[in-house]
Amino acid sequence: MKRILAPFLVFVAVFAFMPGCTGPLPDSGFDNGWITFEVRDGLTYNEAWMIVVDALLTRGYQFETLSKDDGYMKTEYLHETVESQGVEVKTRISVKFTYGRRTVRMKVDEEYIVGYKQPGVDIPRVADLKVELRDRLL
Repeated sequence: MKRILAPFLVFVAVFAFMPGCTGPLPDSGFDNGWITFEVRDGLTYNEAWMIVVDALLTRGYQFETLSKDDGYMKTEYLHETVESQGVEVKTRISVKFTYGRRTVRMKVDEEYIVGYKQPGVDIPRVADLKVELRDRLL
């Protein structure tokens, strides 16, 4: 039995480390830029939906896609110049409600026309939106 088991284990070990023989690595949890807000207890889905819609509209965004039944919204690109950062940028916001409508996920797509993104620094409109959603949803 040992004569059969040892070569088999060597074969399995060599085969597992050959290029192309292993499967994809497990997901590392990287979320592709989505920011997650939990909806506080006592706040209904309709109330949370209206908070997000109101926050986007008051910042000048117009909707490209708006589907309350699916829990998804995406704005059109909003062009602005941020003199304090020396940039000209277009931003678009995508929002989806997940996990039984108790979690709000938001993603900001930015295209810099003049200048570049400073790591860790949001443009004021986006920074204010994140703070408002955090304060009103949590």
